[in-house]
Amino acid sequence: MLNFCYILVVACSLYHVSSAGKLTRQCKESKGKCGVTTDVSCNRMFGPGWVEHGKCCNSRPCCVESKCEDIPNIPNGKVTKTGTSIGSTATFSCFIGYKLRGNQPITCTEDGWSDYPPICYAYPDSIVHFKGSTYKFHYRNLEWLQAEIHCKGQGGNLTSIETEDENNYLKYVANLIPGFWWIGLSDIKTEGSFQWTLSQQLKFTDWYQGPPIQPDDEDDSGGSNADCVLLNPYKSYQWSDEICRIGALAICEF
Repeated sequence: MLNFCYILVVACSLYHVSSAGKLTRQCKESKGKCGVTTDVSCNRMFGPGWVEHGKCCNSRPCCVESKCEDIPNIPNGKVTKTGTSIGSTATFSCFIGYKLRGNQPITCTEDGWSDYPPICYAYPDSIVHFKGSTYKFHYRNLEWLQAEIHCKGQGGNLTSIETEDENNYLKYVANLIPGFWWIGLSDIKTEGSFQWTLSQQLKFTDWYQGPPIQPDDEDDSGGSNADCVLLNPYKSYQWSDEICRIGALAICEF
């Protein structure tokens, strides 16, 4: 019997090294802990915020402390965090002359922060950052071409939107500063072929009309020559093609 137990221990050790090596290294790299049993959750073993991430020897869970991305200070304001683990909160404040818009505090959950950070608003410009890009929301009515000229004068262009994440964030900010917002999309050069101001082809669209990819050449009132695109508050800030000479606000990207 003693020999049998010895063989079983050796077998488990070999399994741990040879078969589960990658997962064990993954657990180490994730700064995880091996659970003591297979039938108790990581949350119960190590506390709130601990979740299973792979396996250790004997099918025990590899438990890691789930964390949210760090939140830097917001433009023209600051953030105060209690941490980045599950249950931590982040509260925000703005410098004198700016008004805070958005929900707070926000909380770290297993799915990430419970909401986008709020923004510090000031007339006529509010600046925000998202995934490496800087956006300026310019709160003055301009025709589409005037808006592009204004953005160029600031060192950027009317924004291009290339992913759903970027689109969702810009819609979030636009909703905090209600209005019609020009983006850098038009079919001025070739009717029916929409391009961004820097001539990029569309990788992502959010037309309120839905499929097909692009709308017809009419504005909401049935008029023609609707060549320029904006985020439309009456369509939950989805994209709408409108006449370029109407006045709307501008989202510049840098």
